Amino acid sequence: MKQRTAENIMTAIPSIEYKEHKLDNGLSIVMSRNTKIPSAAINMTYHVGSKDEEPGMTGLAHLFEHLMFEGSPNVPKGKFDEILNNNGGDSNAYTTWDTTSYFICLPSSHLEIAFWLDSDRIAGFGITEEALEVQKDVVMEEKLMYVDNSPYGSVEEESAKRLFNTSGYRWPIIGDMDELEKATIDDIRIFHKKFYAPSNAVLSVVGDIDYDETLNLIEKYYGSISPGQSFERPGHDDVDIESEQIADIIDNIHLEGKFIFYRIPESGSKDYYAMNMLSGILSEGESSRLVNKLEYELELVNEIDTAVYGLEKTGVFAISSIILKGKSSEEVQKMIDLSIEDIKNGNISYYELEKMKNRVETYFSSGRQSIIGLADKFSFLKTFYNDCDRINAEVVNYLSITRDDIVSAANKFLNKNQRVVLNYLPKK
Repeated sequence: MKQRTAENIMTAIPSIEYKEHKLDNGLSIVMSRNTKIPSAAINMTYHVGSKDEEPGMTGLAHLFEHLMFEGSPNVPKGKFDEILNNNGGDSNAYTTWDTTSYFICLPSSHLEIAFWLDSDRIAGFGITEEALEVQKDVVMEEKLMYVDNSPYGSVEEESAKRLFNTSGYRWPIIGDMDELEKATIDDIRIFHKKFYAPSNAVLSVVGDIDYDETLNLIEKYYGSISPGQSFERPGHDDVDIESEQIADIIDNIHLEGKFIFYRIPESGSKDYYAMNMLSGILSEGESSRLVNKLEYELELVNEIDTAVYGLEKTGVFAISSIILKGKSSEEVQKMIDLSIEDIKNGNISYYELEKMKNRVETYFSSGRQSIIGLADKFSFLKTFYNDCDRINAEVVNYLSITRDDIVSAANKFLNKNQRVVLNYLPKK
């Protein structure tokens, strides 16, 4: 079998070209030309997420995800999407603990319209009292639908407050509704002025573009915007978990759920990549350890999955299982623990590791097909690492992980005294 090396990996996966620039006001720009289709995607990422909020005033980062479509100084309420749709475009946004990202995709011939619409949102404050109240209600309805009235919907909130104790990671991204209700237009204006500024943002543009023309348009629409004020971010250090935390949560559900969480290192660290490879070995595909054992062989669970959440200052390794009616939650826990102990004892086969490395190569190849995804990835890499070369090199960070790296990471982070266990129980 041909040995997998960094050199032949990089040869097999063609590199993505890109160019970087920085405006005088601090706006970081990443551009990548892709002429396969006559479209372009822009991603504007602001380095502000829910963890950057103040205690007692949570939910503002996510609220802004809604408010930024509600009107700006030169674009009246309701016109943003109308103008974009009339020019064949689409837009959306998302909020995480660490960032808020907005994207627009449209025919590349109309790229200037995207820059005009997007830049107007940070050139000045255009949010009205009416828009604020409307979007508060929208967020509250969102929480009712996806958290309060959704099976296992409170997992994020219940786990975060036990995993973290001092940092902004301890509250949910959507925030506290009582705090959100109290937010005033002045609170919103202060938040906008502080975080929504060129010096706190990355603009990525991917698609059928000309680099010089695109940069000229960016200078035209963003260059005169004030860079914004400097500010200090709150600390994000948390006390280590030293004893297992177990909680029973009564919920409006039919099947019991078991959710296990461990704190791991931040996104981009070697242990982060190792834990991602471990996650795949445990739950990716029907032949993976937990799926094969608990779902197919023992028929204990309706579904089981693992996930790695890479955050700016920390990370989370999560195991989620929905237990079949009449089956034992304790037995599910026992089998999960045995699988983890087997990994910690070094029992990872060559086949398992190679299967995951093949999946990683496939993922990186297919992930390059979407201009929206690439624009988002460029913004992420620039925001957190100031290193867009990772767009081409990060695959090697995954594929260079060895069995010993995975075993070492599992022994460091997947211990019973370092975890949070949530047992979701049906109402009687």
